[in-house]
This record gives sequence, C-alpha cells and structure tokens, in this order.
Amino acid sequence: MYAVLVNGVVCKDPKLVNADDFLFQGLNVMGNTSNDVGSNVTTVTVDELPGLNTLGISMARIDFALDGINPPHTHPRATEVLTVIEGKLLV
Repeated sequence: MYAVLVNGVVCKDPKLVNADDFLFQGLNVMGNTSNDVGSNVTTVTVDELPGLNTLGISMARIDFALDGINPPHTHPRATEVLTVIEGKLLV
C-alpha cells in the first residue's frame, strides 16, 4: 500500500493514477433549491476528484432560488471566489 498522507488524505500510488482522477461530472447539473434556504451547494473536494489532493483547493456550484440565501459560514485558511453565470446575486 502507498501510505503517504498529505492533508490527511492518502496520496495515490503514482503508478495507479489515471485520467478519471482528474474528471468530475456534475457541476453542470442544477441542484434542488426546494428547501428552507432556497439554495443548493454541490461540492467537489478531493473525495470526489482525487486529482485535487495536495493542491489545497476545492470547487462548488451554488444554485439559488429566487430570494434564496447562502447561510453565513466561514472558510478557515481558505478563500472563496464567486462567479455569477446567470441572474444577479446580492453579496
């Protein structure tokens, strides 16, 4: 077993890395916003996309219903960048 840990995640044996480790399909799918906050977050972390390991990044798609909110939250040791694809977002 290849047991090198980086950020708490085991690094994959380089001989076993393949293209699927760098592919995530799902950010093109609208999330269900029929909930109390009117929003849905689809996250992509090293768990879904192993190729992100050691890079210190993750991605997310956030869908908002009309008047939906993104509840207050923090990202310790992280930065958040938002890009609005359609509509308007009050920040």
